[in-house]
Amino acid sequence: MLRACLATLAVVASGVIPLPAAAAGPGGGPPACDVDVVTGQCRMEISEDPDDPLKEGGTEPVSRTGCFFEGRQVPCRTADGFFDAASGCYLTPVDSPSTLFGDGRPYKPGTKFYRCWKILDVVGGRPEGIERFESVIREPGEPATMDPREAARQVVATMNFVAPHLGLSPYVQSATREGIVNVPIWMWVTDPGQTTTGPQTKRATLGGVTIEANGTVDRIEWSMGGGKVVTCKGAGTPFSRADAAGKSLKDIADSPTCGHRYQKTSRCEKSGTYQVSATAYWNVHWTGGGMEGDIPLDFTRSVPLRVTDLRPVLVDPNGDPVKVITPPRRCA
Repeated sequence: MLRACLATLAVVASGVIPLPAAAAGPGGGPPACDVDVVTGQCRMEISEDPDDPLKEGGTEPVSRTGCFFEGRQVPCRTADGFFDAASGCYLTPVDSPSTLFGDGRPYKPGTKFYRCWKILDVVGGRPEGIERFESVIREPGEPATMDPREAARQVVATMNFVAPHLGLSPYVQSATREGIVNVPIWMWVTDPGQTTTGPQTKRATLGGVTIEANGTVDRIEWSMGGGKVVTCKGAGTPFSRADAAGKSLKDIADSPTCGHRYQKTSRCEKSGTYQVSATAYWNVHWTGGGMEGDIPLDFTRSVPLRVTDLRPVLVDPNGDPVKVITPPRRCA
């Protein structure tokens, strides 16, 4: 016991001790290792996850995942152990505890003991600190600390996201529910709100980790058919009959925020219509458990749109009946 106390005094007297260099990951970056905060075992790589089940077909990878001490990023594992956000230490499993109370008190079966290298500051991305004499003790029955990334996934899975309903003009304005070649189509979300266009926030505690998730829509991509895609930053501007009052079709203005003009009819498309779909791309940024990250999601809804051209009308100068010229139905 005396030797242990003397060793403690020697460590404290030495002041702040720079952390030994961590085992570098690929490319010399942070260690590519996610360490279980209870067992200290490396369980998976910290990396982009192209197979994330929450991505819902999204194209952006999970990013900014790492370990954080007082808001500053630190290596998740070093020669002094694995980072534990709850204690602010790098922990290494040991067989028995070091404690000023001695080893006389009974511990429940399954209790785990860890040597603690306490972080005092982070300078230039490198933690600095001292080895603490008192061990970190985790008794069975205490809330198990869940991997913050897994907790974040579960919290995000409970958030209510809905694919937006689509507004199109003059599709919704015309009696025949058709668009017309070279006449502006306005596109907008008819039900903007927390679930469709955001923002949306949720805070919950799982497995001893409190997660706060904030979801925002990055963009809405409109696939107009025929390979045409229009990217809009917001929900779009609703079209009303007042926007076309007293105007010919050629004088209808383009949408100020989200619009498209078709250059050919949908006659040759499957079912004679363009399949118009809008995909809302979300990013959910989460923080908790000394970590943070981003989970991309996307949600899509589609509607059919028939696009025709105006049939030319010729009036016989001699007063004969009006003749309507029907364009040939060619798709070549």
